[in-house]
Amino acid sequence: MSCCLWTTALRTEDRFVIDGTDGRFHLKSMPELNRPEESDDSLPQEPVEAPSSRPWLIWLIGAAACGALVLVVTHLTEEEEFLRLLNQIDVSWLGLALLLQSGTYVLQGIVWRVVVSAGGQGLSLGKSFELSLAMLFVDQALPSGGISGVAVVSGALSRLGMPRAVVASAVLVDVALYHLAYASCMAVALGVTLYHSYLPGWVNAAMLVFLLVELGVVAFLIYLPSGGLIWVKTRLQRFTKLTRLLQWVEHAPAGSFKNHRVLLLAFVMHALIFVLDAATIWVAARALGVTSSLGGVFASFMVSNLFRTIGIIPGGLGTFETASVMALRSIGMPLSVGLSATLLFRGLSFWLPMIPGLICSRRLLRNRRD
Repeated sequence: MSCCLWTTALRTEDRFVIDGTDGRFHLKSMPELNRPEESDDSLPQEPVEAPSSRPWLIWLIGAAACGALVLVVTHLTEEEEFLRLLNQIDVSWLGLALLLQSGTYVLQGIVWRVVVSAGGQGLSLGKSFELSLAMLFVDQALPSGGISGVAVVSGALSRLGMPRAVVASAVLVDVALYHLAYASCMAVALGVTLYHSYLPGWVNAAMLVFLLVELGVVAFLIYLPSGGLIWVKTRLQRFTKLTRLLQWVEHAPAGSFKNHRVLLLAFVMHALIFVLDAATIWVAARALGVTSSLGGVFASFMVSNLFRTIGIIPGGLGTFETASVMALRSIGMPLSVGLSATLLFRGLSFWLPMIPGLICSRRLLRNRRD
């Protein structure tokens, strides 16, 4: 599932669609022709494209990193070992891994249903599942720090007729509780790694710093709509795009974080998404005939997710795989099993949902004239 670091703001006056006709995946702004009065109800947006004149170059770098990882591991491991693992894959365990990954989209959909219901709006389970797939696809296809996925959801909710204040509040609560769940799971993983001495000190230090940063992000988002942390917002005024985004979020009601039931449910759902992702890796290793420590696999997944989050390549392609293999190796999993389990997980969580995610994105953001 995707990470939302709010680094880009988008124009209010534009609607947008997913455009892949030129070989690129990007958001293409389109003025709303039929109902211009609704232009204030969606997240301010401007076109978000790959930050390069060669949009596929960054993908090629990630693919090259994955290829280099496979070559290194296969060089260090007997080729017969990979053939043995391939021949002994338990399909029933793979089916369970697929089911766990499907559960992550259901849980994210439940979050959207819960946060919009706090504003008196309804959202079907099917539509919320579609939102989750679309958000995942855009976040993975566009290296925009997660803001593209938020933009897709904002635009889709606005097209469903939800008021701007409700949409802003829903997005704000979802992002804040995601970061809180991320920080909480990272804290658990850090405790596991320190107790078992799985990882070197510099990795533990990186986890601690990231944990503190995440808590700072949560505090900022919570106080943002109530007018708190004025001094922080003043210092951010020099960042034009970020300023426009913050101005839009301030349309969220001051009481967005007062419904404790909504906050608890959103936090639990986001935390469970991390747990299901880690469980998918454990199940993938089990499908290969290896049983590992649940706590160790969870800690290794959180470390891998950390490097995916801070990486510049879409979806952490290459960086996640490398960190995952190394982290799984540190808990005693053989290199061949760690690589195979990681590739199985990425196939189920990254590549498999891309096509349905693209379809859902185009459906959600289709111009009213189409």
